[in-house]
Amino acid sequence: MGLEENKALVRRYYKEVLTGRDRELLAQLLDPSFVSHVPGGPVVGIDVYAAAVEATHAAFADLVVTVEDQVAERDRVTTRWSASGTHTGSFAGVAATGRPVTVTGMHFHRIGQGRLVEHWEELDQLGAMRQMGALG
Repeated sequence: MGLEENKALVRRYYKEVLTGRDRELLAQLLDPSFVSHVPGGPVVGIDVYAAAVEATHAAFADLVVTVEDQVAERDRVTTRWSASGTHTGSFAGVAATGRPVTVTGMHFHRIGQGRLVEHWEELDQLGAMRQMGALG
């Protein structure tokens, strides 16, 4: 796949999986060897990652993720994104508050044979916690 196809694949993940809640598509987009790296946590595989996506949907029933910027090189796609939603379920140990939350972040995806193979995430979790009222 070329650079534009790689970027389109990742944009599909944001639009159809995260915003559109298409969990079946998530399974199609992830390579069987997929792993995700998050700061301060263990490297996880498909099952844990899919559960995290499901938990995010449960915590923010009206989640909308917007791609702000993308850069692609070789087999990597870097995406700067923003996400907005109403805090309607438990998230990061914080019970639902009903508050609107907007968070920004960056993902780095490695693509292989038309699928997502590896994922790294950096996000403003501190900002999200403040908006949910968990921090002063």
